[in-house]
Amino acid sequence: MTQNIRLEKFFTSHEIAMPEAGTILVIRANASSVFSNFDTLNLHCQQSFKPSFDALMRMDITPHQSLPVLAQSAIVELTRSKPENLANIAKAYALLDKGASLYIDGAKTDGIESILKAVAQRTVVEESYSKSHGKTIWLVKNQLENPFADWMHLADIAKNKDGFYTAPGIFSSDAIDPASALLCENITHPLKGKGADLGAGWGYLSHHTLQNYHEISSLDLYEAEHISLNCAQQNITDQRVQFHWQDVQTMPAKPLYDFILMNPPFHIARKAEPSIGRKFIEQASKMLTSKGRLWLVANKQLAYEATLDAHFKTWSYVMQSSQYKVIYATRPK
Repeated sequence: MTQNIRLEKFFTSHEIAMPEAGTILVIRANASSVFSNFDTLNLHCQQSFKPSFDALMRMDITPHQSLPVLAQSAIVELTRSKPENLANIAKAYALLDKGASLYIDGAKTDGIESILKAVAQRTVVEESYSKSHGKTIWLVKNQLENPFADWMHLADIAKNKDGFYTAPGIFSSDAIDPASALLCENITHPLKGKGADLGAGWGYLSHHTLQNYHEISSLDLYEAEHISLNCAQQNITDQRVQFHWQDVQTMPAKPLYDFILMNPPFHIARKAEPSIGRKFIEQASKMLTSKGRLWLVANKQLAYEATLDAHFKTWSYVMQSSQYKVIYATRPK
């Protein structure tokens, strides 16, 4: 369970009681022991990232992807996307009764300082509490008019410069990811049969392959961020595709596929976590048939080679640039 010491200390040291009745909204909620301070029956935890969603479920908290109609207090937990954070603050404020409290919590690496500055320019901040390399901001809804109204749609889904639907905060929202484009350019054997795209994002790899390989019979997209999956559903209308909101690292794996494509994530926070990509490779080996093929692109410095040795009998570099490597693996162990 995540220990949000800062948020816990804030409520404890200030003796600020959350309401005993009514909805407590938590946007981008992460599983945290801070929730033991509240009546969990009143919690409306909004979360679209599957690993965090599943962690809340393990706490016997039923999370949501949508927002409630009204709330009596709200907490906004910051992500790494400033447009998403600003939009979430505007949405939370709009749902509160006059006189209700809004708390904004985040680390310095999530941009809490710039958020504090932006909020303070528009309304009174009751307090800013610093601890554990971050801040909790407390403000009270003192007017019916929303001072953040123009932030409301900053994170809406819209077309990027390449004509694909994306949203701020998801991977490669501004344009086609160059690593994904490189993988598409270096598939040296025609794709056919049943395929899967692990960590599909907003769907570029799948969109490209479905357009170019007509012998693909079906393609399953697996993606942990539901916002990305919503974008993929708008970008891909091919009848051969199915969309799955899944955490690839923990989902059951069966040998179903003739080929797998992936540009696996290598971080959730800012620090690189190559263990995620390694788990994707392990899962891919379990999901491929005995003659199945894996096409993988990754940043060159990420050490996936030992994992490939452990889970595939044959693999090779298709190409390497100064920044990326494209890998082709066959015969899963």
